[in-house]
Amino acid sequence: MESKKSVGVSGLGLALLLGAQGAMAQVAVQPQAIPFGSFVLVPALVTQTVYDDNVYNTHTDEVSSFYQTLNPSFAFIAQDRLNVYSATYAINAASYANDSDDSYADQLFDLKAHIESNARLRFDLGANYAMTHDARGVGFTSGSSLTELYAYGEVDKFDLATLSAGVEYGAKDARGLLRADVSTSQKRYDRELVAKARDNDSMSASVGLRARLMPKTQFLIDIEHATTEYESSSGSPDSTDNRIFAGIEWKGTAQTTGKLRLGQSKREVDGLDDKSKFSWDVDVIWQPRQFDSINLNSGNRLSDATLPYVSLENTHYGVSWKHDWAERLNTVVSLGFSTDDYEAPAGVKNRTDDSSQYGVSVNYQMRRWLIWNASIQATDRSSDVQIYDTKRNVMSVGAQISL
Repeated sequence: MESKKSVGVSGLGLALLLGAQGAMAQVAVQPQAIPFGSFVLVPALVTQTVYDDNVYNTHTDEVSSFYQTLNPSFAFIAQDRLNVYSATYAINAASYANDSDDSYADQLFDLKAHIESNARLRFDLGANYAMTHDARGVGFTSGSSLTELYAYGEVDKFDLATLSAGVEYGAKDARGLLRADVSTSQKRYDRELVAKARDNDSMSASVGLRARLMPKTQFLIDIEHATTEYESSSGSPDSTDNRIFAGIEWKGTAQTTGKLRLGQSKREVDGLDDKSKFSWDVDVIWQPRQFDSINLNSGNRLSDATLPYVSLENTHYGVSWKHDWAERLNTVVSLGFSTDDYEAPAGVKNRTDDSSQYGVSVNYQMRRWLIWNASIQATDRSSDVQIYDTKRNVMSVGAQISL
């Protein structure tokens, strides 16, 4: 009696599970599944050994450490024609050599359903519950001194619950498509002394139109709305974001696949003047040769910031180059630049950070079910508030494993 079967018989289900593992990648784990009633079980494991020369991302008194990460996941997938259902449980754990207070064991529970009622109507439903954390030196503790970080104790734990739904109307080969999405989330921190200032409920909704201009090119319009309400009036102020974009997306045209959106963003924060900005979102993959792909991306976005700041404008530019040296070996070189403009309430100085990031990674697929990888990433952040001037280098070796 067979104990395993290939997930290839349910390609759509596997695609929804693996997501953006790499549509163009040749080096990719090809898991097999274990029959489990009307479902199939797809177990996977990602593990890494990491060296970080500035664990807390501090300006002075940098602390270095080795740590080991372990990320097992178990996905149950069922498929009924074009309808796909999945339930996933994952653990993301790390053990630090320098200080056990930096170690963590995050958990994730995720439910998804993709339902195609007919050729013109499709639904996506999701429920997600994460027990996760902010590392020391991130979020609320960013910019803290080493003494303050040690006094803070263990990592900053929080729970995040999310519900989402989406509907798409129009045949996939029709001249027009309509899409609507809505999601709501609740974020709750464990530390009672500072939790109320950061605990929040958020909601987002969007409506999109796609109109086919050519066989592989679509015109798009997206309208997005998001609100964040905080539990305590003494914490971050409530905010509302509205965005409208117009642009195009294309696939396989002149050796490129991509999306270009241009538009306007308006942000309203209680107690501050409204802010309107030109915004954009660009993501292009260019494949000049069979074994090379170059990814270009850029964007500008307004969002919430971490106390004592109340609003953040992020502008970023990035490029990466992937080269397939052989069927089972590739390298990725990446370069990125970003500017973060933080807005603060009266009495607190605004802040601007300029960051650059460089990375190199190597991936080798030793077996169908095993990929070895190694990477180096360097980050340099320059700020007009000196305590946020930081440099950080992270090196890792690891493996992706499946059945």
